[in-house]
Amino acid sequence: MLFASLAGAAEETEAKQFDWPVQAFLLSDVPQIQEPGAVQTQASLRLRSTSDGAQIDAPLQGEVGLGHRLQLESEVEWSREREARTLDRGVSQVGVGVHVGLLESADSGFSLSSGLDGELARPEFSDDQWALYGRLLAFKRVGALGLNAVLRPGFAQTRQQQLEPRAELGLGAAWGSGVLVPMGELHAELGDENTLDAVGGLKLKPGKVVELGAGALVGRQGGEGVYGATTSLILDLGG
Repeated sequence: MLFASLAGAAEETEAKQFDWPVQAFLLSDVPQIQEPGAVQTQASLRLRSTSDGAQIDAPLQGEVGLGHRLQLESEVEWSREREARTLDRGVSQVGVGVHVGLLESADSGFSLSSGLDGELARPEFSDDQWALYGRLLAFKRVGALGLNAVLRPGFAQTRQQQLEPRAELGLGAAWGSGVLVPMGELHAELGDENTLDAVGGLKLKPGKVVELGAGALVGRQGGEGVYGATTSLILDLGG
């Protein structure tokens, strides 16, 4: 009887675990907070075809759980872009942030978190010296559909020593939580170069450790139409 009770409790605990789908392509993460000591890394490659040629962005992100529903995050981005006859490539920006979980309910399939991010950019790639963002992330599961939303209001100091508003808004949807997950995203940024991207693709998640993804991208950047592709590799290293 005791073993049956323990088994029933374990099954109930497992059933109550939050059913996360896959990570986003372009959105600033999902509201999932890493467990204490757990580490997650994400490497992405984004290719856009512009009137000046191919633009490549390759961000590398890391997260580590600190406990008490907190996690520390960092990012380094390598870029290659051409403007007029000048080709620039190298580390384009670095960032660091803290993320706190506000609400996570397995019963309702809803999660909410917030955070604060800071970024430094090189002059070859951005007119911003630095930027500071607040962040609000939400997730809701409706049957087999997982919905993500992100809002990042902030401000930046330009190289002309002016403070200007900055913002990021994103919506994403993933169908199912099996091995192969189709997903789509709409992502907009208000900055020194306004962008709007729509992405559709597939994520492959054969287990809890590795997640692979690839998708097609269309949108507008600085007033011109762009198209391209994006890929991602995510490793959950545990704690």
